[in-house]
This record gives sequence, structure tokens and C-alpha cells, in this order.
Amino acid sequence: MRTTNLALWQGMISHQEYFTRGQLRIVHRSRDRAAKMVSEYYQVAPREWLKMPYEVRTLRSLDSSEVTDEALAQTVCYAFKRQAGSVVVKEGDLFRICLQDHRILGAMRDLQLGLGSLLTYVLTHELIHVVRFGQQLQSVDLPKELRSREERTVERTTQAILAKAGDPGMGRILRDTCGDSLP
Repeated sequence: MRTTNLALWQGMISHQEYFTRGQLRIVHRSRDRAAKMVSEYYQVAPREWLKMPYEVRTLRSLDSSEVTDEALAQTVCYAFKRQAGSVVVKEGDLFRICLQDHRILGAMRDLQLGLGSLLTYVLTHELIHVVRFGQQLQSVDLPKELRSREERTVERTTQAILAKAGDPGMGRILRDTCGDSLP
């Protein structure tokens, strides 16, 4: 298991809070919007996404090892192998974007942000990691001392993509994540 964190608003959360059904619909819309923008930026064709399979999971469906109180989301890479008997049909990496509902909802309330804008930001950031890892632009097993540089690169790309999103709520998120607040 290999991990990357989006460690924006730091702090500990003592209880777990889950997205409601209505909020899950916003998660799905935000995922689709982020995927479209990342695809356009990197010019990723649908067939290329098949080589970089990913899934988005929320807190309720995460394994305990995928839960963190230190980030809004993290992308975990799992190796997989599908077999039919002894024949390997397919093998590769599966990227799991693990949304931390409790952290996202807390940040939304504390910073008075719209959930759709915040989720679009978080998912855009994590999908950039998926593309960078999936297209081998960056190693998934990056040494700890190089991770902050990778996060800054991903953050700059996130800002470049979202600056063109035309979302009024995004401007504040982008301003709040510039400069000194970068991990």
C-alpha cells in the first residue's frame, strides 16, 4: 500500500462524521467535474483512464488503515491481479481516493466553504496524483523527504486547472491554499 496525503487544514477530529445521501450526490457530481477538468488538462483519453483505474470511497466504506485525521483525502495505491484459474487475466495498480468525510465537513464548516467547491478542489488534487502516478510522471513510492515537493507541484497544477473552472466558491479556496499554507 502506497499513500499520498492532501494535508491542508491540520488538526485532530475526535469523532467521525459521514456524508449524508444528499452530500454523496455532491461527491459524485464533484468527482465527475474534477475528472473532466483533469482529463482536459492532461488530455487523458477514456482508454488511458482504463490503464489508471481508480475509485473514490467515502469514510463509511474505508478500511481503518485508510482513515486519517490529518488530511482531507488520501490516494492509496493497491496492486491487483485478476486470475481465471491459474491464468493471470489482468494485473496492475488500483488507485483508491479515500475521502475523509469528517475532515471535509469540518473544513467546510470552519472555513464556511461550499461542499461542492471544496470536494471539486480535493478530488481534482487527488486525480492529479492518480494521473501522475498512473502515467509514471512520479513514483508512487516517493521517499518521504521528496513528498512535500511533489505536493507543491500537484498543488500548482490543481490551482492552474481550477483557476479556469468558473466557480465563484473556488476563488476563496485557491486563495487559502496559496503561499505559506502549502504542505
